Order: sequence, then C-alpha cells, then structure tokens
Amino acid sequence: MTFKPTRREALLLGGAYAVAGTLIGRSIRPAFAAGRTLKIGIVSPKTGPMAAFAEPTEFVIARILEATGGVIENAGLRYPLEIVERDTQSNPNRAAEVTQDLILSEGVDVVLCYGGPENTNPASDQCELNGVPCLASDVPIEPWFFGRNGDPKQGFDYTYCAFFDVTTYAGAMLAFMDKIAPGGTVGGLWPNDADGVVLSQAFTDGFGAAGYTIVDPGRFDLPTSSFSTQIAKFRDSGVNIVQGIMPPPDFTLFWTQCAQQGFQPKAMIAGKSSEYPASVQPLGDKAVGVSVPIWWTPEFPYISSLDGASAFQIARAYEAETGRQWTAGVGSRYAMLEVLIDTLRRADDLDDPDSVSAALGATRLETICGTIDFSTGPVPNSAKLGLVSVQWVKASEDYPFPFDMAVVENSFHPSVPVSRAPFPIPYD
Repeated sequence: MTFKPTRREALLLGGAYAVAGTLIGRSIRPAFAAGRTLKIGIVSPKTGPMAAFAEPTEFVIARILEATGGVIENAGLRYPLEIVERDTQSNPNRAAEVTQDLILSEGVDVVLCYGGPENTNPASDQCELNGVPCLASDVPIEPWFFGRNGDPKQGFDYTYCAFFDVTTYAGAMLAFMDKIAPGGTVGGLWPNDADGVVLSQAFTDGFGAAGYTIVDPGRFDLPTSSFSTQIAKFRDSGVNIVQGIMPPPDFTLFWTQCAQQGFQPKAMIAGKSSEYPASVQPLGDKAVGVSVPIWWTPEFPYISSLDGASAFQIARAYEAETGRQWTAGVGSRYAMLEVLIDTLRRADDLDDPDSVSAALGATRLETICGTIDFSTGPVPNSAKLGLVSVQWVKASEDYPFPFDMAVVENSFHPSVPVSRAPFPIPYD
C-alpha cells in the first residue's frame, strides 16, 4: 500500500498514549475482553546525553497505535492497547526505577527498552527479576548480554535483545576501513562503560588480526570536558582512523577539539552518536565524511508488518510530521514495537508471563528492519540485525536538511543498495 503522511493525534495521559479500537460500519469483530487492557511499557532516555536516541519514539507510538486501531486481537478476543513511556534521564539508576514503576504501578505486560547498556541493562535486569517479558534494542548484543553477567549456556528467562552483534559491527567497519586506509593505524576512543569495556577488547583483537595497528589510550570516564590527551596520543602515533563509542554530546566535543588541535584522520567512525543528526549538526561542514555502521536507513528494502509502509515512506512521514531529520532509531523503534504487537497476538495465555516470554522468544517476523529471529544471535535470547556503513555528505538541494547519510558499504547487508563509494574525510 502507499502511505500518505497525515497529522495524527493520540491521547496523552500521564506519559501514556492510548487509542481505543472502534467497530467499523456493521462488520462483525471479536468481542472485547472484559476489563483487560494490554500495556506495553517503554523505557526511554528522553532527556540527558542519550536523548537523541528517543527523538523518534513519540512519532512511532502514535503511528503504531493508528496502525493497530489501539487494539490487539488474541484467541478471538480484542484487547485495548495502551503504551506507557517513562524517561530514564539517561541514568542507569533512573532506568531501573522507572522500569520498576512500569511493572509494579502500571502493570505492563511487556517492556521495550533501548539506548545503550546504561539504559537497557538495568531495565532488563528489573524485568528479569520481576518476571516481565522485555525486549532491548539500540544496544549491541554482547554489552547487553555479558554486561548483565549472562551465561551463554543458559541465557535469560524473560529478557531478549534484537540488534547487531560485535562480530557484524567489526566486520562492517573493516570492510569500510579497507577501502579508506587499508592496514592503517586505528585510534580507539573507548570509554569506561559497558560498551567501551566489551568493544575495546573485541575491536583490538579483530582489527589487529586484519592487519591494522591499534593505538589505545585506555578507558576514560564520561562526560569529560577535554579529549586533549587522546588527541595528542593519536596524532603522535600516526593514527589515520579513529573508532569511537560515545554518546552524541561527547562525540561532538571530541570532533570539534580535533579540528581545533589540527588532528585530521582519514576516517572517523563514530558509533553511538553519529547515527543521529543532533550529534553532527553542530559540526557544520566538519560533519562531511564522518562514518558509522547503521542498522536502518530509508533505503532498506522492507515494509512494516503492521501498516505495509516502506522504510522510505516511514522516514519521509517522520520528517514531514516532526520537522526533524530521520534517524536509524525510527526503524528500530518501529520494528521492536512490531515484534511486541506480534508477540501479544500469538501468546497462548496473556495472563501468564512465561507464555508471553515463550511467544517473544519464538518470534520470526519480517519487520521494517528486516527479519527478527531470536535463533540468529551469537548468544541465547538475541536476534542479529544487518548493518551498512554510511558517511555524512552534503544533501541535495531539494532535501530540506543540510546533510544526509549516504550508504557507502554494504558487505554485511547486500540487499541495501550503495549510493556512492567510500571517501576519506575532506579537509580545507
């Protein structure tokens, strides 16, 4: 079907968006379940350094509720659907608190959490502790799994993650790096957090085995006011590729200070930040050439299982309705809610969390991000997504934003077309 963006409204009450389904004409539909509403809780970093992750969530919630009519059908009964969002303030302690509130006060049936391990891990732990099915995303699988002391022989009972794994992420970066500075020197900008600790070892081993020299100044705490120590180390060591895993404000600061201090690598691969326009817009022309592996773009050749809209249509609808540029989070938030809706439709017993968790674990669903299948991940309870590498470029004149992301390498997701060849960062 062809989707035409329209203005939509959803009832907002205490952070909850709810739309009740209505009968259309004289058609016969299953009866509503007496006194039972299904609730999805969303744990979001709406404020704080990870706020860029949460920008698309309100749009996606409204669109999902419109697509479902605010109703979920299961076993011949119709259940009103309510989606309740809580703000973690990008703080792990707050993430645990709001998840507990969603479980104990709101009585949610399932939880969606996202935005790096600092948000997803405490939320997932609360769900596991309280026996509530939970889906994490926008967090690499290994920092989510091993950051929670997961046992690969056992897995978890109620918590799942659908995102990319470290092997795919490293492979996508290597495929890009090989076309920019093969056998070059990589500077690692890896902080002292769950992402930085897990990924630093994986990337050091993987890049080294591929023939790259690694320069690692060591773990560091965030936020910070200066990256001068790291920049000096990179410059003195002949680094020509930088790979960093930092929230948007920290990357923006680092790249600004690189320009001020005359450090000009051929490639800047900025994970956890440059996927989001908010992190590169303050850079102006210095954003051109910044790269990152990404899990969704408008070029992805998939449609939504809920409304049949394509990735391109959803991205343009988001821009038209919000006035903001698309982000990869539009796709992953959309896909994860597709998965949770599908889970609640298939569960044998909606009042039994074990039954709902079993349905979630058995998912095999074609979504706007591609196939979500929890048998595909590197550890139990995980579903692996594909990746393409993108670089920021100056946008065409007919695009309403100054910069855009161009797909430049697709070895780890060949169904997504490449729009241009990789290029070294241009400097004046």
